[in-house]
Amino acid sequence: MYALALAYSGTANNKAIRQLLHFAVSNVSDDVRRTAVLALGFFLYSEPEQTPRIVSLLSESYNPYVRYGAALAVGISCAGTRLSESISLLEPLTSDVVDFVRQGALIAMAMVMIQMNEASDSRVGAFRR
Repeated sequence: MYALALAYSGTANNKAIRQLLHFAVSNVSDDVRRTAVLALGFFLYSEPEQTPRIVSLLSESYNPYVRYGAALAVGISCAGTRLSESISLLEPLTSDVVDFVRQGALIAMAMVMIQMNEASDSRVGAFRR
């Protein structure tokens, strides 16, 4: 999975994205599912505004590994972009029932909000406290 992610890094190749989404929903291994979703972040870092739309359904998955991968995919592709959609997608994951999903969401939120201040978005102050 990581080889595929790095081979197509930043390309937003539709065929490769379809293949990753197939792995994310049909593979029996939780590690493969998590990595397939996480790899979407590498694929889409050149078009970060697409990532929240593509990953939104995966962030609501019953599988915590898929939710974790979705959070980190958003964090990787939207790092430093201040995209409101990505923050809105990550907010519910910061209060997930599974501890490692919360951890991944908080890491991803920090990546997205890295250069934000409270003047640009009121959610920054609440997150930093």
